[in-house]
Amino acid sequence: MTPNINYRYSVFREDAIEYLLKNVEKFPKEVPGKISISIFQGWRWVESLEGEIIFADCISPCITAKDLQERREQTLELWGCLK
Repeated sequence: MTPNINYRYSVFREDAIEYLLKNVEKFPKEVPGKISISIFQGWRWVESLEGEIIFADCISPCITAKDLQERREQTLELWGCLK
């Protein structure tokens, strides 16, 4: 049985991660007003109720600082293998 996965949102999230990798060195420490204007195709910085800063579009799974750091590390490992 195939799991119920919406690949459309996975593509949007991957685009947002690629944007962050290319344009953002670090997640912001705070978000004035708890939510920013749209930064990338409806994605914006949001301060969660727990105080965590996330990148979200309120449709796809959000991107945390940990998610972005893990992707950077995977990318560096991949480039290391290709050298």
